[in-house]
Amino acid sequence: MNIDEVTEILNEFKLLALLAPQHIFITDEPITEELDGIVARFRGLSPKQKRGVIVLSRDADASTVPHEWIHAALGLGERVAYPFGDLMKLRYEFRKKLKERFPILEERPRLIEVKYKPAEVSEKYKGRIEHYVLEE
Repeated sequence: MNIDEVTEILNEFKLLALLAPQHIFITDEPITEELDGIVARFRGLSPKQKRGVIVLSRDADASTVPHEWIHAALGLGERVAYPFGDLMKLRYEFRKKLKERFPILEERPRLIEVKYKPAEVSEKYKGRIEHYVLEE
């Protein structure tokens, strides 16, 4: 997943764009944590103490962005985030196919459109993570 794909997903749905996260971090490294002796791998994270922040790994997919968005924007838990992410992925893929068949749909103007610009990363994480900030 790269920043272009993330912004495309956010821009496809007005609510996601309206409450888009301020900061997006994308890493090539796996995001893992050991839980009860089992190594869990995450496609994305949204820290509870830092609303408006999403961290994505490269293996994130179209369901990960809305999944993490619902944590970051609304503070909702996993019971809502998983079905919401899956539903939004289905809608996103359907709209994408629809636009391929009917190119005229691509020309519709968007009322809300988010854009991200690259931002600085601390020296500790340089070369390991990309940081993007929402443009005003």
